[in-house]
This record gives sequence, C-alpha cells and structure tokens, in this order.
Amino acid sequence: MGFLPLCVIAFISVASFTINADESLTLNDEVLGLIVFKASIIDPSSHLSSWNQDDETPCSWKFITCNPITSRVTGISLDGLNLSGKIGRGVEKLQNLKLLSLANNNFTGYINPQLSLLTNLQHLNLSQNSLSGRIQASLMNSGTIKFLDLSKNSLSGPVPEDLFKNCSRLRSLSLSGNNLEGPIPTSLSTCISLNHLNVSNNRFSGNPEFDLGIWSLTHIRTLDLSHNLLTGSIPNGVFALHDLKQLALNQNRFTGSLPSDIGLCPHLKKLDLSNNLFVERVPESYHVLSSLSYLNLANNKLTGEFPQWIGSLSSLEYLDFSGNDLTGNLPESMGGITSLRYLRLSDNNLSGTIPMSLESSDNLSVIMLSGNKFNGSIPDGLFDLGFENVDFSRNELTGSIPPGSSRLFGSLESLDLSDNHLTGDIPAEIGLNSKLRYLNLSWNDFQTRMPPEFGYIQNLAVLDLRNSGFHGSIPSDVCSSGSLEILQLDGNSFMESIPDEIGNCSSLYLL
Repeated sequence: MGFLPLCVIAFISVASFTINADESLTLNDEVLGLIVFKASIIDPSSHLSSWNQDDETPCSWKFITCNPITSRVTGISLDGLNLSGKIGRGVEKLQNLKLLSLANNNFTGYINPQLSLLTNLQHLNLSQNSLSGRIQASLMNSGTIKFLDLSKNSLSGPVPEDLFKNCSRLRSLSLSGNNLEGPIPTSLSTCISLNHLNVSNNRFSGNPEFDLGIWSLTHIRTLDLSHNLLTGSIPNGVFALHDLKQLALNQNRFTGSLPSDIGLCPHLKKLDLSNNLFVERVPESYHVLSSLSYLNLANNKLTGEFPQWIGSLSSLEYLDFSGNDLTGNLPESMGGITSLRYLRLSDNNLSGTIPMSLESSDNLSVIMLSGNKFNGSIPDGLFDLGFENVDFSRNELTGSIPPGSSRLFGSLESLDLSDNHLTGDIPAEIGLNSKLRYLNLSWNDFQTRMPPEFGYIQNLAVLDLRNSGFHGSIPSDVCSSGSLEILQLDGNSFMESIPDEIGNCSSLYLL
C-alpha cells in the first residue's frame, strides 16, 4: 500500500480538528448552561462556589457527575443545600443528563417547562422543595391541620402538560411535598419506563384518568398520589401493573367502591386507600395478597362484615380499618397473623368477643379496638404480650382486667379501658411500669380501692379514674413522681380527705 496524497492527509487533519472543535464547543455549552442555571439560584452557604465559568469542563465541580469517557454531565445532585430562587434556564444544554435532583430545598415558582428537553433523563426529583412543603407534609400527617397554604414559598402552580412529552427513558419521578396544583398531566402516560412515581402532598385535583393513563404504566413499582385533592372513582385496571409493590391513594376525595382487581397484584406489599370516600364492602379478592405487609383502609365509608379471610394475609404487619361502618365479629384466624404489629379497628360497628387467638400474636405492640360493641371479657393471656399502646375504650366489655406479665408492664406507654363495664381489682403490676404515660380507667364499675402502686408509676402524665366505683383512700404518693399533669378522680366514693401531697402534681385537675 502506498502513501496517501498530501491533500487526503490534509483533509483528515481538518476533519479531526473540526470534530475536536465541536466537542470543545459542546463541553463549553455545558459549562455555560450550568452557569446560567446557577444564576437563578440563591446559595447562602456558597455550596456552588466551585462552579466556575472559566473552567473548560464542569466535571470537577461539586455535585456534578460526568461520564468518565465522554466527559459529558450525567448527574446534578443538589439535595438539601438550603438553596432557593427559581429552577431557571440552562440545564436544557445538558443533553446527556440522566439524573436531576433538587430535593429538600426552597425553590419557588413554576416548574420550568424546558426540563422536557432533557430526553435522556432517567431520574427527576423535585420533592420537598420548600420549607412550607415540609411543614405542610408534617402537619397533615399529624392530623392537626387539613391544609396549609404557603404557596409563595414553594414550587407551585400547574405542572406543564408537555413536561413529559419526551420521557420515554424516565424511571423515577418525585414532585412530592410542594404546592403544585391542577390536574396531573396526561402526558405522564408516555413515560413507559417509569418505575417510581410520587406526587404526594400537593394540591393536584380532578381525576387522574387511571384507565387511560396511570394504569398503562406497566413497569410501575411504587405509586404515591396521596395527600392531594383528587376526586372521582377508580376503575379496574391496576392488575396490569404486575410489578406493583406500593400503592398509596390516601388523603384524597376518591369515591365509589374499592377497585377489586388490586387482588391481582401478586407483589403488592403496601396498600393505603385511607381517608377517602370509598363505599361498600372490602373486596374479597384481596385475600390472595400474600405479600401484603401494610393495609390501611381507615376513615372511609366502608360497610358490610369484617373480612373473615383476613387471617390469610400471613405477611401482614400493619392493619387499620378504623373509622368505617364495618359490622360482625373478628375471626379467630386473626391470631394466625404472627407478623402483625399494629392493629387498629376503632370506630366501627364490630361486635362479639375479642378473639382469644390474639394471645398468640407475639409481635403485636399496638391494639386499638375503641368505639365498637365488643362484649365479654378481655382474654386472660392478652396482657402477657409486650404492648406499647392498648385502647379498648367505648365498648361493652365486662369482667376484670387480666393480670399482665412484666413484658407488658415494662413496655406499655398508653392504656385506655374507659367507658366499659369492667369490675374487680386493678392488677398491681400496673405500678411496675416505667414507661406508662397515659392511664384511663374511667366510666367503669370496679368497686374497689385505688391501688397504692399507682404512686410508683414514674412517668405517668395522665391518670383518669372518673366514675369508676373507686372507694377508700387516695394514695398519698400518687403524685410523688412529679410527672403527673392531669389527675381526674371525680364521681367516685373516696371516704377520706384529699392528701396534701396531691398538691405536688403539676397542672392538677380534680374535676
């Protein structure tokens, strides 16, 4: 093979130079884009001080990730840096960007629609993007407030409908904890690779068109639309989400019956449909959800008998059906859910006895059955379990309080047996409890003395014994711990005068 002509060699050299020049210009475009993006950000702690417009490449800058071969920017992670200002222009220059995370900051204003130009984006996280959003989420979860409007201090307004027009590679999206409003964009249905979607704790409204949009995202594993203003019924179709592990639609205004084909999601571990307006029965198809560990249907308008198949959910750890209108008895099979830790069935119309099989629930730490029509006695061995919170108030229970092991009275923090028909002596073991903060035995018919052991409960803050048939004397050391804030003793038959030591109670109320 002979030598190439000089003109050919010259052509190759020029071509190579042109390519290198283009690459240089592209890299400089990324520097320029990030500097423009930074210009809209308020950075009080100078976290972005390494972002220097004189650099040839941004790959050495903090919070920037680059492809080591191409030196193109692939990731921007600015989580929790106390940044504020706007999500401005510039990032659209980063055409190789796969990760953009601006979570837990204080950005305000609308979401920049130019984010739709990032066609290679795989992970977008704009969650908890203001102090107000974090306050809102915290207060709403606490149940103390329904909504807090601090929109001027958060990401707000509608999400641009075209934001997801080029989202075929997007795998995770979180917009939670802001003040976004309006409908959830229908363009989300084009995000065919989406695994995780979280738009919770915003003000999204309307119906998110499950059948035409969200149910078509067949790769979804976690879906969280909770704490919004969404309305309408939820059609069947969720069964298409074969990989679904978590579904949270709680704290909205959904109506109609519960979608029955949720029972066809074999990998579902968490299901939260609480605090909506769902009606009718709990679908029997749910009994095959053998992987389910969290089930919350509280505060709806569900009717019909309590599901007798509940014992088949062998992996269940958390169960809350409170605040509905369920009737019937609790099945003995509940005791077979050995993994159960939290059980709340308060404020229904349940009746019958408390299943003795619950004595086998060794992991149960919270049991709340208040506001029903349970009758009969408390199972003898139930208080041998290591409960932290027990609430059997407002029922029709009879008999005496069963004695408890040191396991119970070493871990119990709250015990409410008020408004029943309990009789007999109070177990002295209650006085051995070092963690008990709340004890309410009011409105019963014990007809016994107030146990002197009550004076040994070191951290007790509330003691309510109203109208419970106590007689004899009030133990003088009931306030000796100094922690008791509320003591309610009225409506009893104490024969002697109130001890002077009672005055040691802080914020004392002898009502």
